[in-house]
Amino acid sequence: MSKSRYHPLSIFLHWFVFILIIAAFIAIELKGQFLKGSEPRELCKTIHGVFGQLIFLAMAIRLMVRIKYGVPEPTNRKAIVNTLAKTIHWLMYALLLIAPIFGILYFQYAGKAIHFFGLIWPQLLTPNPEMKKFVEGIHEFLGNSLYFLIGLHALAGLWQHYVTKDDTLRRMLNKVKAST
Repeated sequence: MSKSRYHPLSIFLHWFVFILIIAAFIAIELKGQFLKGSEPRELCKTIHGVFGQLIFLAMAIRLMVRIKYGVPEPTNRKAIVNTLAKTIHWLMYALLLIAPIFGILYFQYAGKAIHFFGLIWPQLLTPNPEMKKFVEGIHEFLGNSLYFLIGLHALAGLWQHYVTKDDTLRRMLNKVKAST
């Protein structure tokens, strides 16, 4: 695979994770519309958890694809811009892998079942209200950080597309062959 293009699996996983993140955010934001302890609220948390697990799996695969096939060379020639872009990408990778782990810890410490397409995770941790509250805070902080980083990532992509007019966004959309 040429270093001027993203591998097709990288492109697919990028947009698949994007859709999963939107779905996870919608589910957790919708949760707030229901009374604590109500069935719809618990369903929103369960759906959010399933999407979180899918995000973790997709990001793990995406990381493997990135390691195996690499990524295209940056189109921007400024070292500071490239360093900032790499930093944000790696922060997003880390958060998208770590946040679901804290979500699972939350469910475990809450003593709640973790569903994944008909399967239920075994209870590996002793329910603990203090630890539940602690990991919930971390999970929420990571989620809020993702809102910020994803917004920054999207703005940077749009900036590169409309202002600097480079091929970065087109390469991730697989719309044109990037120049070598």
